[in-house]
Amino acid sequence: MNDHHSPPPIDETPASLFKRIRRRLIGGRRNPFDPKVFHSISLIAFFAWVGMGADGISSANYGPEETYHALHGYTFLAPILAAAIGFVVLIISASYVQIIEQFPSGGGGYVVASKLLHPRAGVVSGAALVIDYALTIAVSVVSGVDAIFSLLPSHYAAFRLLTALAAVVLLTYMNLRGVRESVVVLTPIFILFILTHFGLVFYGFVSHLGALPERAAQATLDAHGAAQSVGVFGLILVFLQAFSKGAGTFTGIEAVSNGLLALREPRVHTGKKTMAYMAITLAVLASMILINYFLFNVHGQTGKTLNAVLFQEMMQNWKGSAAVAGHALMWFTLVSAALLLFVAAQTGFIDGPRVLANMALDSWLPHRLSHLSERLVTHNGIVIMGVAATGLLLWAGGNITILVALYAINVFITFTLSQLGMSRLWIQKRREDRRWFVHLLINGFGFVVCATLLVIMIAFKFTSGGWLTLLVTVGLIGLCLYIKNHYEAVKQRVAKIDEILSTLSFGDEPVAKQTLDPHEPTAVILVEKYNGVGIHVLLNVQRLFGPRFKQYVFVSVGAIDAGHFKGVDELAELNAAIKRETDRYVTLARSYGLKADSRVSCEIDYIAEIERVCLEVYEEYPNSVFFAARLLFWKDSVWSRILHNETPLTIQRRLMFHGLQFVVLPVRLQ
Repeated sequence: MNDHHSPPPIDETPASLFKRIRRRLIGGRRNPFDPKVFHSISLIAFFAWVGMGADGISSANYGPEETYHALHGYTFLAPILAAAIGFVVLIISASYVQIIEQFPSGGGGYVVASKLLHPRAGVVSGAALVIDYALTIAVSVVSGVDAIFSLLPSHYAAFRLLTALAAVVLLTYMNLRGVRESVVVLTPIFILFILTHFGLVFYGFVSHLGALPERAAQATLDAHGAAQSVGVFGLILVFLQAFSKGAGTFTGIEAVSNGLLALREPRVHTGKKTMAYMAITLAVLASMILINYFLFNVHGQTGKTLNAVLFQEMMQNWKGSAAVAGHALMWFTLVSAALLLFVAAQTGFIDGPRVLANMALDSWLPHRLSHLSERLVTHNGIVIMGVAATGLLLWAGGNITILVALYAINVFITFTLSQLGMSRLWIQKRREDRRWFVHLLINGFGFVVCATLLVIMIAFKFTSGGWLTLLVTVGLIGLCLYIKNHYEAVKQRVAKIDEILSTLSFGDEPVAKQTLDPHEPTAVILVEKYNGVGIHVLLNVQRLFGPRFKQYVFVSVGAIDAGHFKGVDELAELNAAIKRETDRYVTLARSYGLKADSRVSCEIDYIAEIERVCLEVYEEYPNSVFFAARLLFWKDSVWSRILHNETPLTIQRRLMFHGLQFVVLPVRLQ
């Protein structure tokens, strides 16, 4: 029996022009069995901070601004809001550190809700995350484009939407090449943003230290006046509305726990370091920007972001060469802010496909969404996220106000479910974990904070577009439930076949292992695991062709998907499991006096691998006929074609093109 871990090409014919162009653009095939491949595509904490932390950190470009605008003149609340934002960031981040420790294989909010609450809670969390990641891409790209165009003459504004669409296409292409490559390319942008923004906000704060007593006294007077005019309850409403408007600041905190599989070993340690980098930088930067708005008493200007106005205020008194340097610094700062927003879109492309893959593995979405491409990324998921972001851009016409109104609600649905699930876990572990109460306090308080903010956001954002986010999310959840029900129904029908056939007793004429005759008629049967469907094919070949075939070769190829692509050890176990299952067919055939052998393999593009193995078998046994089973539904529909890969028909077409005989035997499902 032959195991193939590093298969050669299917044949020696030159690749088609399309394939050559595609591999030139996207990159060559990666070997998943290479022990170095996981190291080469994984991220150290610094690069993970760039790729996954950019979403949260870049929100400083629009989160504090939305918060400040929503104050409607009550700017004395800005310092309190700054402290509240920093506090909430640290609380949510601390709670997600505990999630990283408990779920080192990643999955984030979807896995936490599924395992600690209920699978249906998981699908709610997963669907919310998918929509939120599509919005992350759209909001980040549009914000970046707006920042760039704010530096250009107004007559260029007509090209904003086209530029945003082009940026989404470019980012999709970069991610199809592989996550690590796209993050490394964008790292200089991230560093420039951190240096310029942190430098300026701290400069602004230090330069106004002398004015702090005066600003504090004025703020106290304004607060007393506002309390008399609108009341304390009115001020609380203003505070809550401003906080909800700037809730986009908190998006991206969950990214690390969702994308742990992209991190360098030891993943938990790397994940915790990444979370610390992200939480500290986000809390400090967002809070300091709000405080600087307050200190400089900035006011919005048409065609400019509030950050641009703030930085202009900082530099307006610079003279001579300092003014020239300030002008250049202004450009570097705003351009780096715009480009970092494009980096932030990476969160949607890195983690969105991972959530889709996890949900597909659990049969909430089509199974093909868990399949990896030759570059070892979830190819279909990346394309879906790119298409979804493009649709959002077109629907909103590239208007950031419309997109922000849809944003952040869903991520707090996931936050809330995750904190609830973790709180339940610590209660269950109270007898085995001495520090369970400390853990419970962190996640329990995180739950209260997230649930409260979720209610506030829905209340304040519902009429301004939040209803659409909830409607689309409910629609996706309904679709997931329909797909799950379909897969469960098919599983139950196939189980009836398994119940009848997989218990088939072995025969009384066992044949010892023999070398197959290359010249004898050979039946080559494509199988998956040992089940009733595979036995059904074996029995039907005997029934239809009688004694013509006295030797059999069972071929099984495992698909390396996102569920198995966690390390070389997992792939080796997958290959061993396939071999064990296939050997049971060999044993069954030999027990009935038939000569039998097997061929097993694992590959990412498993259809091409099946083709390769079958051609190899045909070279060895030229008098072969190939057989495979296909589930046959009473009514063929678009859904059945989407949810089931139709692999037998695809393989049949490929092998018949090579001149091989291939028979598809139907397995009828009532």
